[in-house]
Amino acid sequence: MIKVEKYDDEKYAIIAISRPEKLNAINFQTGYELVQKLREVNENPNIRTVIITGEGRAFCSGADVSEEVEDIGRDLKLSFHPIIKEIRFSNKIYIAAINGVVAGACIGIVLSTDFRYAKKETRFITAFQRIGLAPDTGVAYFLLKHVKDQKAYELTVLGGEFSAEDAEKWGLLKIVEDPLQEAKKFAKMIANGPFQSYIGGKKQANFVLYSDLERFLDYELSIQEYVGTTKDFREGVLSFREKREPKFKGI
Repeated sequence: MIKVEKYDDEKYAIIAISRPEKLNAINFQTGYELVQKLREVNENPNIRTVIITGEGRAFCSGADVSEEVEDIGRDLKLSFHPIIKEIRFSNKIYIAAINGVVAGACIGIVLSTDFRYAKKETRFITAFQRIGLAPDTGVAYFLLKHVKDQKAYELTVLGGEFSAEDAEKWGLLKIVEDPLQEAKKFAKMIANGPFQSYIGGKKQANFVLYSDLERFLDYELSIQEYVGTTKDFREGVLSFREKREPKFKGI
């Protein structure tokens, strides 16, 4: 479910989420596998830049709630949160090549990367509130850190969507015709530049912007574990599977 191509001679790798029939939704197995692949790449001294993308018409449609959600806390602790940490705190430069819709937890994965390219028609869907959850995978953290706009607060509290054009206006990404090809060119340029200075800059950025990320993720986990016990969450998941509007009661 996770494909990795390594170009050691050009010092970059491509990690692709490969569940196109599910719009690359991440179940526990896929998330855990992605963590392992990220660790393998991060430990490879020949690789300097890493591109993350999705196969098919979506980058990633978030957590796969079409399957039984056994334990939200476990999923966050063992897959989604480690994914964010492996990307953000690695000694590699990560680039997102966004080929289609990005929803839910996968917005956090995209925003944890260092640089991002997207197609103009890409949509970002927060999705959590639609199934009675709060944001997770660092989505609230990254949006509120980087988007100096009331819209970020609205997306965090109420949910909703934003476009690639919105994201470009906020400085989150660059719109291009072919995100993967642009990402490859950029990855090669970074890999063949003064790489240690780039990583030094990334470490400084992490210190200034993300030194409290792990503490936030622990706090996020405590909230999501509680919200995951509510009747509204059960109703949200059931309505999603039954393809109908949810009937929330606020409990």
